Amino acid sequence: MALPLESNRALNGGVRIRDAFWSPKLSTFFNVTLKDTFDKLEKDGVIENYENVAAGRLHTHKGAPWHDGLLLETIRGASDYLRRGESDTALVKRIDGYAEVIEAAQLAAGGGYLSTYTMLERPDQRYGENGGSILWQHDLYNNGALFEAGVHYYRATGHDRLLKCAIRAANELSELIGPPPGKWIVPGHELPSYALIELIGLLEEEPELPDRVGIPARPKDYRALAHFWIHGRGHHEHRTNHPQYMGEYSQDHAPIEGQVQAVGHAVRATLYYTGATRLAMLENDEALLRCSMRLWDNVEQRKLHVNGGIGATHFEEKFGEDYDLPNTAYLETCASVGLIFWAESLSRATGDARYFQVIERALCNLMLSSVTLQGDHYFYRNPLTSKGDDHHWAWHGCPCCPPMIHKTFGMFDRLIAAQDDRGVLINLFVGGEIRSAGAWGQASLHVDSSLPWRGRCAIRVLEAEKPLLLRVRIPDWAEQIAFAHNGEAADPPVERGYAVFRVEAGDEVAFKDGMPVRRIEAHPYVRSDRGCVAIARGPLVYCVEGVDNHGRADFTLDEAPDFELEERPDLLGGVVAIHGKTDGGERFTAIPLYAWDNRLAGAMNVWLKQRNKPDTWDVADWKKRLYRTYRG
Repeated sequence: MALPLESNRALNGGVRIRDAFWSPKLSTFFNVTLKDTFDKLEKDGVIENYENVAAGRLHTHKGAPWHDGLLLETIRGASDYLRRGESDTALVKRIDGYAEVIEAAQLAAGGGYLSTYTMLERPDQRYGENGGSILWQHDLYNNGALFEAGVHYYRATGHDRLLKCAIRAANELSELIGPPPGKWIVPGHELPSYALIELIGLLEEEPELPDRVGIPARPKDYRALAHFWIHGRGHHEHRTNHPQYMGEYSQDHAPIEGQVQAVGHAVRATLYYTGATRLAMLENDEALLRCSMRLWDNVEQRKLHVNGGIGATHFEEKFGEDYDLPNTAYLETCASVGLIFWAESLSRATGDARYFQVIERALCNLMLSSVTLQGDHYFYRNPLTSKGDDHHWAWHGCPCCPPMIHKTFGMFDRLIAAQDDRGVLINLFVGGEIRSAGAWGQASLHVDSSLPWRGRCAIRVLEAEKPLLLRVRIPDWAEQIAFAHNGEAADPPVERGYAVFRVEAGDEVAFKDGMPVRRIEAHPYVRSDRGCVAIARGPLVYCVEGVDNHGRADFTLDEAPDFELEERPDLLGGVVAIHGKTDGGERFTAIPLYAWDNRLAGAMNVWLKQRNKPDTWDVADWKKRLYRTYRG
């Protein structure tokens, strides 16, 4: 069966978020976390590095080789906040100042290449040549981050200085790199492929843009470069970069057609698969898309943790083997960001809601837990159990996660809804307004959501010149969901995981779900979770912290835990706590996982021993699932 290939598209600028749960958190990210990230990157010396390149001061680099990219990724996230409707003239002035320094460095060096570590410390070792290391130097990663910063800041503000830097860099790279007689160089960190495709998209939308900014651009050459970067992996004969063979670590062990499972560094992997998916859409390449879908199935069905985390192994920050899901796993924040990017791309390509099931899980659990409620301390790794020695840090020697957090929550509005030629798709249940335009003319919708604390959501069509299809994702956590159309019970048809309604102006579609407390069990092949369950309610995974349970977090649940809910507006910014019973008859308290490590340091646990849970290898009825509700 032929796949849709770009089945739907995001409503860029068409979503306004007004949600009791999400709006305060997004406000904290913008008003606290973003400033904190820029301030600390400046303190690390990232702006000084560009100034030193411009002045020719060699051997003065501060921070890590990838710090350029961290600044540029933060600019991309900040740009998306601005494009979403946040207003901050001081922020625009600050980024314009960064752009001036960045361009000065590029122009002083000549050409388009821009990576301050290599330029200051290894000027004769670009791309890992002449004894350098493309894995360590991150020069193509830095240039890729320049592509996306330039594109996103231009889209948000119309300011083009960073975009001009990006075009210069793309011109030089596309002239230099490619099959022989070009240089066979593939990135050590596969961010630049999808970022280059974003630059291609902007230039094809605005073909007059190069003339307007005064710099020629060659989108066809950029297409060839993006194609080469995706398909050049696994081929080593003509390699000019060092290391010539980057192995599974950098998904360089085989061409993508021969990659049968997700391996290696989890961030690199997910961003590579994101680039492959977007290239498949760009080139209408169904075979390439199927490669991406095959790898996704491996992750979703065998390598995905219950909180939306991936990358089980500390060594090389990599995927483990199938079903290797230890609760002490690494689960880097950036890896879940890459997973969200990949899932969003697959959703756009196929129109299938299954990818947003994972996006919702990762957003509500791992991504929110990666930042403190105050917004200025962070997690790099996100284990599912702790003895009390895991804490959010103020800053890190490799502070790659805060910029990726901004990239994720900067694009949050574009995850909520999408549209295609038939109507609007609701992917996340977030309150606010949605505007779209299509064959139905102009349409506006109002979303009223009580999630994640109550299982209610209503979508009212305020305006629509003609009827349209409204498709509502059926969440995988919903076991008692009931739909209504204009107040009447409805049994809608289901298409690719969406409940489908034909609506017109004045209509309302709503759903309710009782959202009972669930116990989740893992596939029998997951040794770490055998005999255990995780507690969940709606989209939220819960954990137990020692601070609530007399210092303990390792007890066994009773066969009938007698769960009770308690609304706690005074606790952790306002949560619904879950109380239950241990096998010893004691009461315990669980809180949403996203809020852990925001009080006293202490033990934490997600997977709890369950009394009399069978220890079995029986995999009948699992049907390619990794998790399911435990029925006792």
